[in-house]
Amino acid sequence: MQKQIEWSKYFNFDQEKKIKLLKSVGAKKIYAMALMPIRGPHGFRKLDYEFAEKKLEVNEIMNRLEDYLFNVFGLVIKDTDGACVWDTEVGWNPTNRDILGEFCDAGKERNIQIMVAFTSMNDAYQGSLHPERVSIHGRNGEKLGKKYKKGDISTHNAYEMRVDLPEGIAFEDYQKKIPFLTSEIDLKIGKSRDSRGSGYIPTESFMCPNSNHIDYLIGLTREVVKNYPIKAFTADYIRYDGHFTDLCACSRCVTKFKENYGHKSKLLKGKEWYEFKTDTIASYAQKLQKTVKNIDNTCLTGWYSQVGPKNLVTIKRHGQDWSKLSSILDISIPMEYPYLGGTRDDGFFWGKVGDFFFWYFLRNMKKRAHEYKGPVLAVTNSVECSVKEMLKQMRSFDFGLGIALFKYFGTTEDQWRALKEYAENEIGLENLIFS
Repeated sequence: MQKQIEWSKYFNFDQEKKIKLLKSVGAKKIYAMALMPIRGPHGFRKLDYEFAEKKLEVNEIMNRLEDYLFNVFGLVIKDTDGACVWDTEVGWNPTNRDILGEFCDAGKERNIQIMVAFTSMNDAYQGSLHPERVSIHGRNGEKLGKKYKKGDISTHNAYEMRVDLPEGIAFEDYQKKIPFLTSEIDLKIGKSRDSRGSGYIPTESFMCPNSNHIDYLIGLTREVVKNYPIKAFTADYIRYDGHFTDLCACSRCVTKFKENYGHKSKLLKGKEWYEFKTDTIASYAQKLQKTVKNIDNTCLTGWYSQVGPKNLVTIKRHGQDWSKLSSILDISIPMEYPYLGGTRDDGFFWGKVGDFFFWYFLRNMKKRAHEYKGPVLAVTNSVECSVKEMLKQMRSFDFGLGIALFKYFGTTEDQWRALKEYAENEIGLENLIFS
């Protein structure tokens, strides 16, 4: 077995915060499994509303999690398509089902805590409904072979997700349900990450974080925290679209930037512009924190951080300042997914690709862990990697709180067996049971 990393020496936050958080959860270690209900029963590169509506078996899922010793269940309640899988009066729920409510009831019966993940700036449905709220490009460019111009909205074909038409439904009819679906189609599945999906291609839209989209997100947050007994509300895609360096150059952002930094300040580059971007994302985090805590002060808050070089990626592209965001929200959740880049199951070359990213992710975290000002719970992948790769990630990225897995559908039977053994032999049953 590989040697455990002493992560405590890399972090500099008050350890009392970690102890307080674990007491709130009611266990000495968090052992979480995530599920994306609208992504279908196999992996995570499909949008499948029919499965979520008619075939998703809540009790079957929760029984397995209980049998395999998970004490926390992470449910993606709003995905990048914008679908809200709860009884909402504010948002769009194409499943016609209160999936969150069903999981909350099932979790209470089994003493499994419910944490929810909430996609923020990436919202395909709202992008189609409110194109005026989508981020604006500040330069000409090209993505996936398609050119865009300065002033265009940042709505583009999705990288990974694809859609299969339900049997007996014409494309034109299904597009009425999914207005962000294009008539373009991928027929082949490749081995690289960006080519593993097949089917009709939807678009995705990164919304402007200075637009009314924020008010929409806060309204959804109020609904969830007020009406459902969740342990934590965590914000995913709390950032700009990292594929571009010219976002957002809409009139709202330009005006606000000039007011804050003066009319001679440089747009799209420079220290002031990047500070403006990180402050904008941090402002949303503060609104989220205030909204959650005003309704339920015991509900934890969290945010998902991208792994990468600080200045080149997380600051300039994503607008994520780890120190700012971790000072506002309760839990930081780095997405440690090296084997989404490549896995040994696809051959020697792709295994080496994954191993390289694994090395880089470890190196990056050791270098940057001090930027987190609060407890850190990593989420790592089980889908599209081998048992050996999965366990290597779990052992390496437990930063003291435990570990979260991504995700339920797509995890193999061999992996499930390994997960139970990990809980029994490496975490310890005494650390998983709620006090």
